[in-house]
Amino acid sequence: MDNTIIDNTIIDNTIIDNTIIDNTIIDNTIIDNTIINNNIMNDTIIDNTKKELKKKSSVDYKYICIKKDFFDITMIYLNNLTLKKKKYIEIIYKSPSVFLEGLFFKTPAIAIKDIIIYYKENKYYQSNNIINPTIKLLLNYKDHSQFINILRSIDECISNYINKYAFELENDLKTYYSDNRSISCFNYEQIIKFRYNNIIELHMKSYLDNLFIKEIENNKNDDKYIFTFNISNIYFSNKNNLLPLVKCNRCEKII
Repeated sequence: MDNTIIDNTIIDNTIIDNTIIDNTIIDNTIIDNTIINNNIMNDTIIDNTKKELKKKSSVDYKYICIKKDFFDITMIYLNNLTLKKKKYIEIIYKSPSVFLEGLFFKTPAIAIKDIIIYYKENKYYQSNNIINPTIKLLLNYKDHSQFINILRSIDECISNYINKYAFELENDLKTYYSDNRSISCFNYEQIIKFRYNNIIELHMKSYLDNLFIKEIENNKNDDKYIFTFNISNIYFSNKNNLLPLVKCNRCEKII
């Protein structure tokens, strides 16, 4: 399991959302919309899940996602010890049942008209292969209020932490990187971005298969998609930005 430690490999049914698990005991948990009761996993279901995952993402990992209904902001732990080795703060989620290196979520179902793919670099870099585009999702309070509020609370949590531990962070930057900038010099780039005309955006770096990205770009139907993403680190950039790393690891089309 990638970047995930399960306590005693037993998860209660209050925190996990649509999870893909391999060799893990799960109690009454929904796995890819299939209910597995009494800790019994059918080999056929697992095989089909793996095949479906390989179709839709080039990253064949298993992700544990936090249920939005039971997300608890107090479970977030920001580890600034990583700043002494690498120039970022690590994000960890510690619940009574699970320990996650990062925050793993599934988005609500997003209409194709509200999905924008764009490229910060040359789209055809390296022999016409599309390399890690950015996925921009357009959100609104009418349909996505709970999801938006969760991301807002995470932004507030990170901002409060940075302000509270500004002295320690500045000292580490100076000691380990000869970086004399104060925390006040940095601009925290929020996960959830509020634009004019009440437009709300979530930007994610894509790690999806290139063919699936093209499918989204060329889709002219009224399909909807659910994205799995994680927020793992907060980087101190050379351009005075504090950047939370938001990565899209998987995508499912709702039929």
